[in-house]
Amino acid sequence: IMGNPPYSVSSSNIIRKESDLYELYESYKEKVRKEERNIQPLSDDYIKFIAFAHWKIKQAGQGIVGMITNNSYLDGLIHRDMRRKLAEDFDEIYLLNLHGSSKRNEKTPEGGKDENVFDIQQGVGIILLIKKEGLEKKVNYFNLYGLREEKYKFLKGYDIKSTKWQELELKKPNCFFIQRDTKGEE
Repeated sequence: IMGNPPYSVSSSNIIRKESDLYELYESYKEKVRKEERNIQPLSDDYIKFIAFAHWKIKQAGQGIVGMITNNSYLDGLIHRDMRRKLAEDFDEIYLLNLHGSSKRNEKTPEGGKDENVFDIQQGVGIILLIKKEGLEKKVNYFNLYGLREEKYKFLKGYDIKSTKWQELELKKPNCFFIQRDTKGEE
């Protein structure tokens, strides 16, 4: 399943309660519903599309999802149940964070300009989810900062095998999908 779903926090797309998809989508809100005040961003269309793809792969028993989406789920606190469910149900996860958020005023690690690959304010990322028997569970991450043309060049020149992924160690309860120093976080 591949796609570039819309990003719309004010989504009018409704997942009906009587559908099998509803249960999986609601599991993305399982604990945060009780712990957070505003979980409206979990109703964003791109999250519904990821949930739909997740549901279809669960039905098939194996498969691959590849999407370029809003990247707020990588480190958003309210997205922790979503990350946990994805990590539980998929064997390999690859997260290519393309950054580029003007809302976060992102810069490169060296302090340079960081541009989005699209003409939008929200940072984006590519997620690959793989479910296949026999694979070792792992979550891989890569940061890509810089100018738009540099990012395009990287995307044309590298693939899943040639990218120097960093394997993430997910720590509950947040299971962040980014590189993060969690010392003293408790």
